[in-house]
Amino acid sequence: MSLTSRREYLNTMCRRYRQAVSREEKSRIIGEVVSVLGYHRKYAIQILNNEPSTARNPVRRKRPLQYLEALPVIRLVWEALDYPCAERLHPVLLPTAELLVTHGEVSLSLEVRQQLAQISRATLARRLAKWRSPKTNRALPHHKCCSGLSSQVPVERYDWDETQPGALEIDLVEHNGGSSLGHFAYTLTVVDVVTGYSRRRALLGRSQTAVFRELKTILGEWPFWPWGLHTDNGSEFLNNHLVRFCRENDLVFTRSRPYRKNDNAHAEQKNRQYVREIVGYERYDTPEDVAWLNQVYACLDTYVNLFLPLRKVVAKERKGARVRKSFDTARTPLQRLIEAGVLEDYTRARLEHQRQSINPLQLHRQLEKLLAQGPSSPAVTPETATAAAN
Repeated sequence: MSLTSRREYLNTMCRRYRQAVSREEKSRIIGEVVSVLGYHRKYAIQILNNEPSTARNPVRRKRPLQYLEALPVIRLVWEALDYPCAERLHPVLLPTAELLVTHGEVSLSLEVRQQLAQISRATLARRLAKWRSPKTNRALPHHKCCSGLSSQVPVERYDWDETQPGALEIDLVEHNGGSSLGHFAYTLTVVDVVTGYSRRRALLGRSQTAVFRELKTILGEWPFWPWGLHTDNGSEFLNNHLVRFCRENDLVFTRSRPYRKNDNAHAEQKNRQYVREIVGYERYDTPEDVAWLNQVYACLDTYVNLFLPLRKVVAKERKGARVRKSFDTARTPLQRLIEAGVLEDYTRARLEHQRQSINPLQLHRQLEKLLAQGPSSPAVTPETATAAAN
């Protein structure tokens, strides 16, 4: 029911309600209004107790369109400027029309010049709204850059009781200080889910080339060749560089389910323990900061992999909503690598010699000194860190 019809109906019912004598008759009128208009009964009583409305329907004045003489010129200027909106067209409407006059595209009479100068932006917008722009939609297709690779990289996750060393989880940690604006550093974390052996490298930005370069550096220094890589769905990992690299080197490349961080749980745990708790949440956004982070990780990776023992879940038992976990005896990642039998004799001898030649207390002090000095600390290489630890 239109507003006019509703108002006429209510005026009629108000008069009937006022003329009604008995309570039953008034109740019947109220019930009719409620059933017809869907009002609440209390609201219907309030409306019927008011005076009948005398408001008249608004009458729209039909004024003739103005600026008709200037419309052809406006349309030509609109076309010349590649069909802009009224907000962009209005300030340059008259100057552009005069420019077209000098090139012989249009002629302006005095009346048309006055209309072009007087037309308001709102009126111009109403005129433009009636014209259809012939511009083609040049918007880029809305698809992710890695969408074509989704079918090539299966969604998977490593079992919690995986027993074959070489299953690597990879993740990035951003060092933006709470603001994602600008360019800042990232830490690339790589961890073996079976032995707990892990490495870290810092880089400025997260371009596909930079991430792939640092990942190749880490894999080149890994004590044995892995058999699988597992990442999240970020384009810094899900790209042709890494897909081709895994195919050429017989690596099983898998990715996590979207928005499921626990599919990359081992890397996330190392991010917390050996990145956030070590270098914190500060912003690092210069090459000097990246160099300092890599100095820290040179000491930290040696310290973690050779000396810090870790426990691993060996059994799970669910009782209702709770899961009881059983852990094995704490051992260092190096010990777990040796027990797994995946190291070549030369690599095993080198790592054991390195462990015996380093003073873990001195290495810990060197790491604390680096962290206390901050990014202005002097350059420290793995060799100098080892020498300082002896």
